[in-house]
Amino acid sequence: MKNWLLHMRYCSAISVKQLGRLWREFTADQLRRMSPEEIATNLEMSEEQRDRFKNDFSRFHLANTLLELERYQIDLISIEDTCYPSLLRELYDPPLLLFTKGDVGLLAWEKLAVVGTRKMTEYGKRIINQLVAPLCKESLAIVSGLAMGIDAEAHREAMCVGGKTIAVIGSGFLQFYPIENKQLFEKIMKEGLVLSEYAPHVTARKWHFPERNRIISGLSLGTLIVQAEKRSGSLITADAALNQNREVFTVPGSVFQRSSAGTNKLIQEGAKLVTEASDIMEELRQ
Repeated sequence: MKNWLLHMRYCSAISVKQLGRLWREFTADQLRRMSPEEIATNLEMSEEQRDRFKNDFSRFHLANTLLELERYQIDLISIEDTCYPSLLRELYDPPLLLFTKGDVGLLAWEKLAVVGTRKMTEYGKRIINQLVAPLCKESLAIVSGLAMGIDAEAHREAMCVGGKTIAVIGSGFLQFYPIENKQLFEKIMKEGLVLSEYAPHVTARKWHFPERNRIISGLSLGTLIVQAEKRSGSLITADAALNQNREVFTVPGSVFQRSSAGTNKLIQEGAKLVTEASDIMEELRQ
């Protein structure tokens, strides 16, 4: 089934949601036997989508694709594999296939997501420096999205203190975004783990990031938000965590700073207020 999923991920006309719908509605044997026309009909594709899908479907060459993945040392994990994270498998819309580089053994660790604004302030940096080290000492792997700002700082701090980190990216491995974090991306592949739901040549699209965020929260026992504006991707991650029945932790901030408006709102709505790592560990141990 992994090869069928790989084939589908190389068909640009099929979205993550559409692939998930197929997975929920049909058995593995039914999916294997479906023709491209049947798949397109079941997904109610437009003529343009149908033509693009059939073209991608026919151009796919399994042996060449596997050779390319081997060349770039990219591994595959499907939802049917034993190493697939159990927490992720619980989701209504789990990623069916993950492209990975790094230490896949980290998927077995207990994990905490740490996300926040791309416009990190000195306050946000100090919070990350204060919280991440003791969390790593509790053998928690830090999960984030390798974005600018808080995400990147959380990854860096985890590695700086000898902890482990997992990055979930919104593009393929060969089209990494944002380019400003390319050096950090390469370092995490060597010392931690990078995951992507997207085939290696896929460029980042705006809808990829909400899709990615559900994986960040889905991998984790809880999600810590450090600085977020009222409208931000971090709040999308918090919503995903709540929908997944996971804990949401938030660091309060100044009412005079836009970067704290979202986090303070989360606290008003019931997120656990955090001032030190023990606040998180007490909740997780329960």
